[in-house]
Order: sequence, then structure tokens, then C-alpha cells
Amino acid sequence: MSVKRIWSTSAVLIFFLGGCTGLGTKSSGSGSPTLPPDGGSTSITVTPATATIRVGSNGSFAAAVSGSTITSVTWSVNSVAGGNATTGTIDANGTYTSPASVPTPNTVTITATSAADTTKNGTATVTLQNPVPVLSSVSPSTISAGAFSLTLSGSGFVNNSTVTFGGQTLTTTFVSSTELQASGTATTTQIGMVNIVVNNPDPGAAASSTLTAEVVSAPQPISQVAAVRLLEQSTFGPTPALVTQVAASGFNDFLEEQFAAPASTYPTPAATDSGVSKVQNQFFINAVNDSDQLRQRVAFALNEIWVVSQNKVSDPTGYTNYMTALTKDALGNYYDVMKDVTLTPAMGHYLDMVNNDKPATGQHANENYARESMQLFTLGLSVLNSDGTSQVDGSGNPLPTYTQNDVMALGRSFTGWTFPTEPGATLARHNPEYYGGNMVPFESNHDSGAKTFLGQSVPAGQSAEQELDTVLTIIFNHPNLAPFVSQQLIEKLVTSNPSPGYVSRVASAFTSGQFQTFGTGKRGDMQATVAAILLDPEARRGDTASSVVAIDGKQREPVVMMVSVARLFNPTTDGTGFTGWGGNMGQSLFNSGSVFNFFPPQNPIAGTTLNGPEFAIYNTNTALARVNFANSIVNGSISSGTKVDFTPVINAGSQDAMVDWLNNYMLHGTISSQMKQSVETAMTAAGTNTKNQAKAALYLVISSSQYQVQR
Repeated sequence: MSVKRIWSTSAVLIFFLGGCTGLGTKSSGSGSPTLPPDGGSTSITVTPATATIRVGSNGSFAAAVSGSTITSVTWSVNSVAGGNATTGTIDANGTYTSPASVPTPNTVTITATSAADTTKNGTATVTLQNPVPVLSSVSPSTISAGAFSLTLSGSGFVNNSTVTFGGQTLTTTFVSSTELQASGTATTTQIGMVNIVVNNPDPGAAASSTLTAEVVSAPQPISQVAAVRLLEQSTFGPTPALVTQVAASGFNDFLEEQFAAPASTYPTPAATDSGVSKVQNQFFINAVNDSDQLRQRVAFALNEIWVVSQNKVSDPTGYTNYMTALTKDALGNYYDVMKDVTLTPAMGHYLDMVNNDKPATGQHANENYARESMQLFTLGLSVLNSDGTSQVDGSGNPLPTYTQNDVMALGRSFTGWTFPTEPGATLARHNPEYYGGNMVPFESNHDSGAKTFLGQSVPAGQSAEQELDTVLTIIFNHPNLAPFVSQQLIEKLVTSNPSPGYVSRVASAFTSGQFQTFGTGKRGDMQATVAAILLDPEARRGDTASSVVAIDGKQREPVVMMVSVARLFNPTTDGTGFTGWGGNMGQSLFNSGSVFNFFPPQNPIAGTTLNGPEFAIYNTNTALARVNFANSIVNGSISSGTKVDFTPVINAGSQDAMVDWLNNYMLHGTISSQMKQSVETAMTAAGTNTKNQAKAALYLVISSSQYQVQR
């Protein structure tokens, strides 16, 4: 047997290296060899060698190492490893991140240093420039000629950014990289659309794209007549102080202030409270005294659309939560009104959505809330054009908005909700009656099957809350919602007989979520909708004698009429008395006879072609009650806890001056010569005592048809 000797390559190599002495190597004390240094042969090249980068941007650099088998490098900026916030940072991959602002000087050096030999490096020079500004929005977008201020939003703004307005450089204040403030003066020659640009300075001077703002003529002074009329439409009644404010600042400023006013509150009822009297009293305390008048007036209008009545729900906490939801959402978004009121236990109990269970096979879910929510709260019975007029078939019959199948489907979607769970209790299939929060779902009671509603698919498998959002969204996006809601709000605030054009303009604001400078741009925005209602030309005709139209206006409903009188005369109130007097006049707060409110939105006035909703509760008895209210408030008080002070009228001076005061603040200058003569005759008959004269005048004005109808 022969044996072969096998030599490994590594052994030969070790032998070779060990036996050669001409390579300049030197053994260490342990006998191990060391590798030679790269010496002067290593070089590093950084690419790109020069770069221009705007702050807020990044750059990528690469290092090529030659003359060495070790190619790794470390990076630095201006000799600082990794850089810093002032000059920019660079990571191990050569990605350079510029600083937040341009340093001084505005050039930095990027260095790549050999990991094997720190004496070897390569460099690149970076020139830093300001960013290109991006202008996203300008507020306000409409500017009156004269001094103005702007807020500009976007990105890439720097300390020395400037704003030009039609080529004119404005005084500019840097707030942040995303916001600038600028001020200047717009001249009458600039009326129209004006270009606005943000400019960043050198290094790297650059300009943003252009946005525009509209310069309009400076508003004319607001007359006292116009101020009183606006306040009658937007509050529970003018006061001398508010009239002065609106006349001085204008309509838009007043609306902006009202939109920003903190919401009135309803204190949580005590555990021992029963009935709704304290909630009713709080409503009147707020209406008489609080500053968020527009929010409250709109919330009251919504209360008359989304009706809950004491004839079925009498729990004070239920009404507190219900009115809190309406007050919170009155100047928010109508979708929130829809969802938040739907989930109040008061509404759930009143219209039977609470404990509405998934129906058994062959049965139907309760349809009460499904039907009324569409008919009365959101869509109406007939398909509407955008101006609120009904669409008809070939025979002239209105087209129905929904079918019985839609009602049944929506009833199924509304299943699975029960009363809130009482503290310390466990959620049950049917929680006991309790009003301390929103209704809650009990999922096994919810019908999660597929449905078709208003022509749209409602997918199967959704939770009760998911399906609630699904069907409310379908209703919210229905074409009927905007004109239906808009017309009702116009009727409750301004006039019972709006033209189709008026309804269409307000519906457009509801749909777009924008009216002039008001609104978020989201469908259903209530601030845009309310501003469109109050500032529409049809609302404002009547601000001058020459623009009065006889059919404009509305009868003052009892609740608004009572509070309006009280607010004018330095009232003090605990809220008592109003509810009783309102009941005498056909409007006992929170106690309508049915879900159809005290009066319907459409109620023809007998013998005319005019609509008069409030006249549905006007009859011999309620007409007399209105006169009795006038007599009571003038000669005594509304109640022992509600007092008014007629000193402003008494101190006005002569009989003429007293009548003029009442004419200005209660009739916005519309008193007829015949009425004035009748009032002054009665004042004379009252004797020489000025207090008695004032009372005689007040009684006649409050009870007059000229005051009872808000024009």
C-alpha cells in the first residue's frame, strides 16, 4: 500500500513567507508578522465635490478610497464628527441633512476620513441657501380697504421672509417656518383681487407661488335700525349695549365674536331633582343673561326641529344632556347634531330607539325614530330642488323622498341601543331607564345584516355604532338635507316666506361649508350656514326704509318675544315665570304636544298665500295671553324671581323722547305716525307721572301688532 503526502496551500504559503527576507517585514517580539501601512498611496475623493442645498433638504455624498484595501470612512461637517444642528448633520452612509436655518457663513465642508489612516481624507464644499417658500393659505381672504392684517400659512418661511401684496412689501413678522403675520393698508385703487407672494431673501432668494385676496370697499357705517334688525334675527333680543356695538363694529365682527363666545352651560341636576322645571329655568337664565346669544338662538331653533317633549320624557338629566348637545353643536357641524342628538337617551326614549331590538324572523324593528328622523329632522317627505321647491312627477305630484322599505331598513340599522349603564352596574340587554350619558350598544341586539337604504348598500357585519355612522352619513350626503335644513332655519331666524333664491344661497353655503370668510369648507358647517342666513340680501332688506318688503318677517314666537322684552330692560332673573307665561301663549318650553313641535314649518295664514308657522298657535286665547303678558311685565313682573327696570325709558325725557326710545329699540324705527299719536294720547291720559307715562307706552308697544311681528 503506497502513501501519498498532501501539502496544503496554506502551509506552503506560510513556509514561503517565513523563508523570505527581502520584503521589508519585521517580526514582532512574539514572532507574528505585521502588515505594512498604506503609506502615501491612499487617497480619498468625495463626490460631488461641490453642492448647493436649501435648508430643509438633504444631500447624498459618496467617498471613493484608492490605494488601500480598507475603504470605510467616517464623515464630519466642519470637522465635527457627524455634524451638528448649526451646520447640518451627516450619517454613516454620507446622507447630509441641512440645518433648520442658514448658518453664517453659509458654506460648510463635508469631510470623509479614512478609517485606516485618519491623516487621509477628502472634502466637499456645500453652499447652503434659504428654502423656497410654499404659500398654502391666506386669512382673511376678503379685506376691506384700509388697514388690514393677514395670517399666511405654508412652509419654508424664514426669519427674513417678506410678504408682497400687489407688489407692495408688507410689514412681516416671522412666527414659525409655517406661519407669517403681515400688515399693511389696502387702497381703494386695489379693490378687486390682489396677488400675495412670500419672498425669501438671499442666499438663494426665492418666491412662493401666488395666492389672492379680495379687497372690497370699506363697510358703510351700520345704522341703528340695521343693528336692531340683525340682533332680532340672531339673538334673543337686542340690548342698547349690543346695538351700539354692532353699529360700531359691523355685522361680520359681531358674528365672529358670537362664533367664538363660550357656550352656555346646563348644570348637572341634583339626584333629588325631578321634572324639568330647573332645566327650563336655566334655559331662560341663559337666554336672558349669557353672551353666546347666537349659539343659544340657533340651539333653540334646532330644539324645535329635533323635538323631545316632556309629555313622555320628564327626567331633568335627560333634558340637560339633550340641550347640552344642541348648544355644543349649534355652531359646529350638522352631522354632529344628527349623531349627538340621536344618541341622547331623551331622544332614544321619546321616539323609541332605545331598546329597539333586532327583529325576529318575519317581524319588523321599531320604525318610529327611523321615520321621524327623516321626515322631520333631515330630509322631509318630498324630493327637493336645491332651492327648497319640490320635484314632481308627470301628474304634478311631489316625488317621495323615501319609501316604506327605506323606513324599515333604517329601523333595523337603529337597533341594538339601550340606556347608559348606571355607575356600578353592568351592561344589560335592556339597561334600566337612566339619562347620565349617551345611549350604549348591546351588540347581540343589533341587526347586523345587509340592508339597502336610500338606494345605497349598508354592508353586513357592522357594529351598532359603525352602522349608525354609515346610515347617518347616507342621510347627511342626501341632496335634500341642505335645502330642507336651510329653509327651516331661515324661517325660525329671519322670515316665514323666504324666496327659493334665498333658500338656494343658504343651501349652497351648507353644502360647501363656506360663506365669505366663515366656515371650515366642510359640508354641514353651521357657521357658514348661519352667516349665509343672516347676511343674505333678503335678510338685510328692511335695514333701510326704501328696502322694506311687506311679506318679509315672522311672528315673534312666545319664548323669543318674552325674553326679548326682558333683555331690553336690565333684567334680573332666576328663570321662573317664563315657562308658565309661554304655556298661556301656546308654547310651554320642552312640552310640545308631539314630535311635530308647537307649530309646523308650513302653516298657511288663512285668507292669504303666505306661510306663517307661528300663527298655528295664535288664536283668541293665546292672543289675549300675549296682551296679558304685556300688562303683567309692565305693571308688575313676570314672576317674583324675574324683574325688569324701565329707567332707560323713563329717563329718556319728554313723551316724544320716550316713544322714540321704544321705537328705536323695539320697532327699529318703523312706528307709524298714527300709532305714535295713539301712544302719546295714552301717555297723556296716564297723568304727569313719567313712570306711569312710560308704562302706558310700553304696554301699547309690546302688545301691538307692529311689535308682535318681527319684520
